Amino acid sequence: CLEPLMNRRSVLKALALGGSSLPLLTQAQAAEYAFKIAPLAAFKAEWDAVEFDWTDGPALLLRVPKPAAPDKTLLEVSGVHLTAYLRVCTHEGCTVKLPNADRRLECPCHSSVFNAIDGSPHSGIAGSSLQRLRLELREGDVYAVGFLA
Repeated sequence: CLEPLMNRRSVLKALALGGSSLPLLTQAQAAEYAFKIAPLAAFKAEWDAVEFDWTDGPALLLRVPKPAAPDKTLLEVSGVHLTAYLRVCTHEGCTVKLPNADRRLECPCHSSVFNAIDGSPHSGIAGSSLQRLRLELREGDVYAVGFLA
């Protein structure tokens, strides 16, 4: 399995500094770009979570309850349902807190509140959802492999 040669932040930094010696990925390597987050076994109960650093900021991988209807935005493996998203508020980029007892993520800057299951805005001035990450299971480990559209 290929680990990232450079993350998005380091590529942008290199470009901003005028770097011209960036490693080039083949098409096959680009298709295999993935970030290993945690083993599936780490998620024994609903609401178990793992924080990690994604290329665009702090992120959260979270085991959520089984949805009432099939949800293709969740990774489902043997009855375990996982979601992941950036913890970056869509209003002004502050880092939202971890889920509270009400399963909400609060932004400490301007009081926006997001739903912990899908990152959708619940209240406050943030008008859009937290950026969701696409997940894959590879050999028992959960990987982030890009953003959901």
